[in-house]
Amino acid sequence: MRILHCIDTQEVAGTERHVAELAAFQARGHEVTVLIGRRTADPFTGEDIISRLCAPVETLRAGRSGYGAALAALTRRRRFDIVHTHLGRASFRARWLAARRPALIATLHNRYAPRAYGGHDGLICIARWQAERVTGKHLAVIGNWTQAGPPEPVRRAALRAEFGIGADEFLIGAAGRFVPEKRFDLLIEAFRHAGLPGARLILFGAGPEESRLRGLADSGVIFGGYRADLPGDLAGLDGFVLPSRREPFGLVLLEAMAARLPVCATGAGGVTDILAEAPDCLVPPEDVGALAEGLRRLRRQGARDWALDRWRLPVRAAEIETFYRSVVAMRRR
Repeated sequence: MRILHCIDTQEVAGTERHVAELAAFQARGHEVTVLIGRRTADPFTGEDIISRLCAPVETLRAGRSGYGAALAALTRRRRFDIVHTHLGRASFRARWLAARRPALIATLHNRYAPRAYGGHDGLICIARWQAERVTGKHLAVIGNWTQAGPPEPVRRAALRAEFGIGADEFLIGAAGRFVPEKRFDLLIEAFRHAGLPGARLILFGAGPEESRLRGLADSGVIFGGYRADLPGDLAGLDGFVLPSRREPFGLVLLEAMAARLPVCATGAGGVTDILAEAPDCLVPPEDVGALAEGLRRLRRQGARDWALDRWRLPVRAAEIETFYRSVVAMRRR
């Protein structure tokens, strides 16, 4: 198949990684192109989605005429079988393609917006909560994946040496963009309430909330900054926590599970899908006391072997290809 992925964003977070990894895997058996926007460097991390896209994936950048014009011209010039959009901006512009267009599919990385996705032939939901809010569309629930492997012992020592953390200190970690919905402020408060002697909390990430969070933190909290290889750095932790009030999927949780860490997460969005078989790891969102107790539980647990076979890229890519073919077949009826 000839597949065109469309994304117009200036961040490099979970969605951008999703596109880059899926495109690279699909390119093993298909002809894959990715159309990106003019501006692609993340203002907080400096990373560019271009750095994650490489041959044999063809990467094209929209010109001064704008993303919509670039997309329309590209689909007129090339005969794609699938146009697969990601996030609202690219999805909205794809709606206005000519009637004789390829099959138009979107992955919902966040909430469903009829204005952006109403004209698509098929929708891929990354979590069940999205599918429950969409009616009248051809859709499939296909979760994200992790390519992270087991932790490397040498990385544990390296991370702890970098931040001056003792080998016997119990290190709890969290990671994400420093924005209000991630509730790192709540986590800092819960860590203080948990009363864990000999424990430290490290926050990996960057974002507009960083200065405020630093003002809330005491000496037991470390700011680890943006990490280009977060899955590798997770080897330095003893437990992982995800405190978000809203989490469309929760990819970083899968990465922590791949590192064999005990986890504690708020039951928000896609997190409940990931931890469907481990409800003891869930706490209510926005509850400092419950989160503090969850941190105490982490201390009592050891390394954990999680069953992650269905959360791997080959499995998810096969499910996506099956959905592509079902949409193409539906349009031919």
